[in-house]
Amino acid sequence: MMKAEENPMNGGDGMTNAVLEQFTTMIGEWIPEEAALAVAAGGKYVHFNGKGHRIPLAAGAPVEPGSIAHRVLKERKRTEAYLDGSDEIPPYYGIGYPVEVGEEPGAVVVLLPPGWRPPGEDPVRFLTGRQDDEWVPVPVGKISHIESADKKTWFYSDGEAYSTTQTLKQLETVLPESFHRIHRSYLVNTDAIARIRKDFTGNLLVETTDGEELPVSQTYASALRGTFGF
Repeated sequence: MMKAEENPMNGGDGMTNAVLEQFTTMIGEWIPEEAALAVAAGGKYVHFNGKGHRIPLAAGAPVEPGSIAHRVLKERKRTEAYLDGSDEIPPYYGIGYPVEVGEEPGAVVVLLPPGWRPPGEDPVRFLTGRQDDEWVPVPVGKISHIESADKKTWFYSDGEAYSTTQTLKQLETVLPESFHRIHRSYLVNTDAIARIRKDFTGNLLVETTDGEELPVSQTYASALRGTFGF
């Protein structure tokens, strides 16, 4: 456990630069550049750098029960979890570490973007889906999109639907980078996108090569635009 002797309440954002430098040095060898970083102590967040992500945290905000920071502060051990998103907030993978801020217990939480995986960990090459009483292995490159509906997960290839026991959030962490979340209920293989257009309300729609139209929520619209450069 790391201990910082400086007063955590100094500085405009709730911590001195010296304390922040110690924390970032501790995890800087592996943390991706695009990851967000939060530090909590005394039941609230004393620092947050969101790196431009739409995460509803800020210095001074209370630590919510059940959050990674709350679990680290309570259990005093390394904690990791996948954080469910919503139509407004994308999902994130978070890892928390116990620290000491001044004289009180603290937590450093790293929030990793969707699709992040440890260096050297290869994505899966196929998914095995069920059709009636058969199990069919399908190469992920042939999958157009994946859907969560009625508490089940389905993936689609060549117009065929296959069920899987894995959830969207589980699949998002192991699939290749070509799979993007575009909605709380959909992952799409960008290699299988035929066109992107607007619907009558101005929201984006994705049409896949097998003719399916999938809605794009506002949360993921900017990322999709960035991927395709429009």
